[in-house]
Amino acid sequence: MRAILKGPLMTNASIDARAIQRALRMHGQDIAVDGEIGPKTRSAIYAVVQGKVGAAAHWSAERLMIAFEQIMLADAGIYKGAIDGVAGPLTSAALAMWQNAGQDAVAAPADVSKSSLPPWITIARSYIGTHEGVGTKDNPAVLEMFSAAGHPEIKHDSVAWCAAFVGACLRKAGQTPSGTLWALDYAKWGQALLAPIVGAIATKKRDGGGHVFFVVDFDGASVWGLGGNQSDQVSIVRYPRSAIYSYAWPRGALKPADLHAGAFRGGAVAAGREA
Repeated sequence: MRAILKGPLMTNASIDARAIQRALRMHGQDIAVDGEIGPKTRSAIYAVVQGKVGAAAHWSAERLMIAFEQIMLADAGIYKGAIDGVAGPLTSAALAMWQNAGQDAVAAPADVSKSSLPPWITIARSYIGTHEGVGTKDNPAVLEMFSAAGHPEIKHDSVAWCAAFVGACLRKAGQTPSGTLWALDYAKWGQALLAPIVGAIATKKRDGGGHVFFVVDFDGASVWGLGGNQSDQVSIVRYPRSAIYSYAWPRGALKPADLHAGAFRGGAVAAGREA
């Protein structure tokens, strides 16, 4: 049975809370990415640490937090020490590397591509400006996205089509999409990432469901998303990084050596409807 840690909330994490929660999801924990280190997140931290070391039952909340950060740093390939919850020199050095890299460079993979843009982004970019039909008319280009994504049964573009857009672009680039039209299924698809990369597939929650899009640029505060069904069209929209629920990469596809390679944001419009 999963233990629930008692005591005050852990607020002394050295790594951003959302990055911690995304890492917990990568380790199989079903928790929200909300930036709050509450009881569910603390319980998930305990479960992962206990699973790794097998002797964490009596560790303090602070030690468990340090231990999970060590696991994250080891996953990123910048920590080779013990998972012991002790902030020694190796842990401090790895944390400094993580923080100096803005938490993004350490998300870079070992297998890299020299291409400036992933092929699915080149395909997605070609759709910019595609708008769903007006009134009762349906745009055949949007209906073709449903078909390419594996849902030819959809005959009207009034059906939310952000996941169809992502799925169509991925399939045309030779990748396997999620297979569903539920945007948040992309949070469980592919290889999870702790931070954005140009070309990553990102999700966010909204009232009544979710939204999925491609990351085409980012900075410390925002990501720029190229997506479908953004105010009824394919467009680029800026979102706060705090709103992002997940980042993912097609499993087996090479990732860029430069996380910002090919980044673009020109023509970005204000966020609007996503349903």
